[in-house]
Amino acid sequence: MNFFRYNATGNTFIICDISNSKVTDEEKSKIVIERVEDRDGMIFVEKKKGEFFMDYFNRDGKRAAFCGNGSRSFVKYLHDSGQIVDKVIFNSFSGYVEGRITPEGVMVKMPPLKVERIDKKGYYVTVGVPHYVIFSKDIEKIDVENEGRRLRNELDANIDFVEVEGDSRIKVRTYERGVEKETKACGTGSTASAYVGRMINNWDDSVTVIVRGGILEVVFDGNDIYLRGGVENV
Repeated sequence: MNFFRYNATGNTFIICDISNSKVTDEEKSKIVIERVEDRDGMIFVEKKKGEFFMDYFNRDGKRAAFCGNGSRSFVKYLHDSGQIVDKVIFNSFSGYVEGRITPEGVMVKMPPLKVERIDKKGYYVTVGVPHYVIFSKDIEKIDVENEGRRLRNELDANIDFVEVEGDSRIKVRTYERGVEKETKACGTGSTASAYVGRMINNWDDSVTVIVRGGILEVVFDGNDIYLRGGVENV
């Protein structure tokens, strides 16, 4: 069982390749608790019936159906380990995911996005996992740890605080469910925030998302949505 450390624009993961092993869910949860340390989550690389499968666990030892930056790290690991060249389609608990290595970064096609409902404060959006998107004029003044935790416990969702910086450009800070703190980036949160920003402002087909760990791009192609950015093996 081999472990590798990856950083996807501030989202930090340990990748555990168990493609030649059989590990139960209980054993996976125990491995996460023992090995994750201060990272945001752990990605298990599996092979089922000849195809790659990504199983993602948050740092609390509980499985999450999907992770955007985790998926990009999964693709980068497969590339780094020589298991793919520049393209792959792999399975996950949110369905099949298409991933690509591009000159601009690692890109994945995100799960179908759905705006569940809108209230006076924000937007409930599902991108494999639930998000609540709130727009603010200055997100640097928000106490994300405390306000994010309060809303996360109230809504049982990831909480995204979003500031519009200009046309097709936003800043995002996310309190992540399962990590239970603010993270330096969140791929599904960036995607949800970009989608809502584009929807209400009629932006172009590419939205730049500034997160504390770097810059992500959310690209819209018809009904398909792609997340792109840098990934490092650290």
